[in-house]
Amino acid sequence: MSEVNEQDNGETEQRPNGGGDEGDAWGSHESSSIRHYAKMPVERNAPYYNMNHKNRGIAVIFNHEHFDIHNLKSRTGTNVDCDNLSKVLKSLGFRVTILNNLKFEDVNRYLQQVAEMDHTENDCLLMAVLSHGEMGMLYAKDTHYKPDTLWYYFTADKCPTLAGKPKLFFIQACQGDKLDGGITLSSRTETDGSSSSYRIPIHADFLIVFSTVPGYYSWRNTTRGSWFMQALCEELRYSGTERDILTLLTFVTQKVALDYESNTPDMLTMHQQKQVPCTNTMLTRLLIFNKKQ
Repeated sequence: MSEVNEQDNGETEQRPNGGGDEGDAWGSHESSSIRHYAKMPVERNAPYYNMNHKNRGIAVIFNHEHFDIHNLKSRTGTNVDCDNLSKVLKSLGFRVTILNNLKFEDVNRYLQQVAEMDHTENDCLLMAVLSHGEMGMLYAKDTHYKPDTLWYYFTADKCPTLAGKPKLFFIQACQGDKLDGGITLSSRTETDGSSSSYRIPIHADFLIVFSTVPGYYSWRNTTRGSWFMQALCEELRYSGTERDILTLLTFVTQKVALDYESNTPDMLTMHQQKQVPCTNTMLTRLLIFNKKQ
């Protein structure tokens, strides 16, 4: 039974289990007493995101092929990824912008510009980064940066016209230099409120998908493009308007995990290696790119 507590500002607060709520962190806490408000894009308990706005939304692809730092090798094959992703996103109704080989300052500036746009008539936001990376870092043309730079400006308090709407980030990059040798499997082994408004966390409605798990290598074919982007584009192309995004990504993960294996017989330590993508979801509803009328 929910216990209803009256707050000093006259609002009521639902406490599902009664009593007071405590955090599991030690020490001082950074907090804000400022209440932010944004337009509700969908009813509180709606199972699906509202994908019936006038526009699908903006898609940005940061495509990095060449670098000026650490003698990083050019990423041959990334333009194949970029072209394939751009085509499939356009087919889903996105307005796609491709930005090639930007320095970090330009990446950051563009992120701020997109966050300052009016997304009221947009269903969602999508961003993709095709680059080199390492544990906890991505590379622009001139330096490295933390991945959370990409979504920092798009939390609901900073970008209210995207509040309650899906914000999707796809990152094709290594997260380290560990290799996944895989394993062979054998079949022989044995509260409901009456209010018309509601609050959401500012970090809700994000989906962040990495091409590989933390610490591990991410593979790219110099002719056909990266394993992850090949699988993602194929699933979006054939099932993007039918399956919800998390179901779709499950099959992307399956495809990368089962259908791909490195082919470098001249480098035995790199030969016959595997990879599995890593999906981090804060989505609060099902997301389907239904066909636009």
